[in-house]
Amino acid sequence: MFISRKKVSPQKDCFISSGPLRLLLHNHGIQVFWFDKQITVGSGLSVGVNTLGLWTDSSKSDWQLLEGSADFFKIRISFNDIPLVQLWKISIHNQNRIIWEIESQNTEWLHIDELRIVHLLSSAYTSWFCGYKQGVFSRFGKEWWDYELNQSSSQLTGVRFSKEDTGLPALSFEITDKDSKIIIQNSSYQEGLRVVGFRFVNQDDRFDLGSDACQKFSVSMQIFEDASKLDSKIEFSRRNDLRTVLKEKNLTYINKHAKILLVNLPWHKADIRGVRAGSRWPHIKDPGEGKYMPFPFFLSQATALLKKNKIEAQIIDAIAEGLAKDDFIERLLGQDIDYLVAETSVPSFFQDIEMLKEISILGIKIILCGPNSLIYQADFMCQYQFIDFVLIGEYEFTLLDLIKALENKSDVSQVAGMLYKNGSKFLSTGPRGLCSLDSLPWPHRESLPMSEYWDLPGDIPYPSVQMLASRGCPFSCSFCLWPQVMYKGNSYRVRNTEDVINEMEYLIKSMGFKSVYFDDDTFNIGKERMLEFCHKLQLRGLSNIPWAIMARADMMDEQILLAMKKSGLTAVKYGVETFNPEFISECQKGLDISKAEEMIRFTKKLGIKVHLTFTFGFSGETKKTIKETIERGLKLDPDSVQFSVLTPFPGTRLFDQLDSRGKILTYDWDKYDGNSQCVFESESIKPEELLEARKYAYLLWGNHQRKKRGFLGDLNKFRNMLKLRGAGFTLGKTFNYMRFLLVKKIKYLNGKY
Repeated sequence: MFISRKKVSPQKDCFISSGPLRLLLHNHGIQVFWFDKQITVGSGLSVGVNTLGLWTDSSKSDWQLLEGSADFFKIRISFNDIPLVQLWKISIHNQNRIIWEIESQNTEWLHIDELRIVHLLSSAYTSWFCGYKQGVFSRFGKEWWDYELNQSSSQLTGVRFSKEDTGLPALSFEITDKDSKIIIQNSSYQEGLRVVGFRFVNQDDRFDLGSDACQKFSVSMQIFEDASKLDSKIEFSRRNDLRTVLKEKNLTYINKHAKILLVNLPWHKADIRGVRAGSRWPHIKDPGEGKYMPFPFFLSQATALLKKNKIEAQIIDAIAEGLAKDDFIERLLGQDIDYLVAETSVPSFFQDIEMLKEISILGIKIILCGPNSLIYQADFMCQYQFIDFVLIGEYEFTLLDLIKALENKSDVSQVAGMLYKNGSKFLSTGPRGLCSLDSLPWPHRESLPMSEYWDLPGDIPYPSVQMLASRGCPFSCSFCLWPQVMYKGNSYRVRNTEDVINEMEYLIKSMGFKSVYFDDDTFNIGKERMLEFCHKLQLRGLSNIPWAIMARADMMDEQILLAMKKSGLTAVKYGVETFNPEFISECQKGLDISKAEEMIRFTKKLGIKVHLTFTFGFSGETKKTIKETIERGLKLDPDSVQFSVLTPFPGTRLFDQLDSRGKILTYDWDKYDGNSQCVFESESIKPEELLEARKYAYLLWGNHQRKKRGFLGDLNKFRNMLKLRGAGFTLGKTFNYMRFLLVKKIKYLNGKY
């Protein structure tokens, strides 16, 4: 079974590669190479099937390459001896991991006694491991030798150490199916190979399959150049196996002091990063956002609060660090963690859940939180039973109380503000009141990649740091996520201005930041507080430090703006959204439009940079109202703008209103991204027209900037782009610009899109 001794070499027309890792499709087999060294032999990756005592395998089947790209194969394998067809998708991830997905479908009734998914490996490998158990391959003899055939407590196996002259890397293999048993074999000297993989023995008629029955398996093979990372992975397996044994014997795994890891999980689509923690509008970034990256305030303040209470806590912002999923898992394996606290969001939900399920297999307890009301219902935990706790809304003190209860083995039902498991039941502990902001420590920043957090309104100096001086908003916008989901209403809480300035001074003088951006929901509520803040900044000698804010234009007045300008205010983000009074009333924003326009003009008159945000898609929106909003906004001559499509996040009144009217088009949460999707139906404009309107708005904004720059400005921009981005990129952009001027400009200016 599985055996073909013929050696092969990579061929250009039938391999995929990423970095040093290369896979070759050759002669009814898949071979793996690492730096051109052959890791697998024979048929390489192979599936064997025993039915009624007779063995057959994938090397004796008909192979058809269905699809292929730079980093994956999709192959149809039709077994000749039995009515079985398999689809294999084999892909390379992060240059050191192979994912082997198998979809198995029989064409008529089939009884299978045993199924094996194995890797046929070079005889140069000298040692094997199964979970935390390790052993040495013996010399080849006349007969095959079994080292493991029935190990089922672990889904981790592999090989390590090879003969000195081969330099082959260590390998680990994992499978997601817990019904599998690990198989490790030495062949006879005639074949001269090692066999490592997984076997499934027919129990409870699982493999007595009717016509068109379908089964799926997924195996991960990871390559380790750094042996310490593999050691960490094996240690995780040992701890997990220990917990399993203790659970079976009704004993408790004792760890007096819990170790907590708070994470902003990786989130990418087609190698483009998303923004989640710290964002009121989680989404996949578009190229126009550049380096934009929000600071994860809730996670960082929760970390600081745990540390303040002598609880061992760490934080990883995988998005800010640019970590891919595999890199993050490797990092996780190197740490001794009891509880993982992860923020989720609506558009990242499915990816988050998939990753957390993998992490839970490692024996780590999962605590989920974040501005996503989907997770706040008890039936959520019924569906995703690997989640151990859900923290509802603002969660810093909920998490603290939960960890204390777990460490002290006290009743977690007394911790308000969460969902938890109690046997087979999933229970809520009821609502929790909002905390005083002055009871929270400053955010933990010391171990975070602070240079990666980027929000520079008005091009305030870099390095810049993000702060909060308040939480919430006293207004009631129906679309706004954080106030409704995190704070449960239009509450508004402020920090003591003295403490805010103390933090600001520390960040400037001790941590070396050159500017501050206050990313409050609405910074400028309360005239006396604003004037007090500005006065104290001047007394402290900080008025020379540039700062920027997120504010509401109609809550400004000339006295406040003059005081802010005098104390260092450099830029303001104003959320306008629309100039249409009916839309303002419908979404309950309550904006005084004429006052807002007056204050925007006065802000610019003082030399303070202005960023305006606009949203399309309110009930009654048309191409005409969109054009009016854009034209009126451009007349205010902002320094920068943001245009987006309205996104009805679950938990907001906007979502409930649209859902009750049958206007929600999809419950595929991946699509709840106003940068690229419209998920609701409007009476007066089509979803695709809203997306086109966003493009139209940015084209008009670009035209507005070009007029201000003039010919000499365009020429300077061309020179700078040529210097920074090279001739190819610059000529491409120039071609698109000329095409816009000669072909599209008039059409777009007339509102035809």
